[in-house]
Amino acid sequence: MSKYSPLSDHLASLAAAEWRASFAEIEAVLGASLPKAAQQPGWWRSEAEKPHQRAWLDQDWKVAEVGGGVVTFRKDQLAHEIQPPVLKAASETASHEAHKRQALSVTAVVGGAVALVAGLGVLVAKAVRSRKA
Repeated sequence: MSKYSPLSDHLASLAAAEWRASFAEIEAVLGASLPKAAQQPGWWRSEAEKPHQRAWLDQDWKVAEVGGGVVTFRKDQLAHEIQPPVLKAASETASHEAHKRQALSVTAVVGGAVALVAGLGVLVAKAVRSRKA
């Protein structure tokens, strides 16, 4: 369980599309203090996802504004309403295609192994015949 799980749970429970909270309110939700780095806007909105950002990103929220000890979270409507069905369909198609490729690969490997064994059998049979002759 992440230190930021309570924040994630809180955001998941909100019906509103926006939550404007002071650092003190966020700390109350967390039951712990925010790190000093949280005073910098980059901590909330860096380009590379950090573990603490998973708390809101996993719930389809984004940080819209940071300043004056207040953070405004907004529900990411695109991620929440548009992407999942599209991603689900794309994922199912990709999964189906991957299974087909895997089945073809297995078939090719098995077929190749059978051909190899048959070829070795023919060579052994020829070798045995030539020794008898």
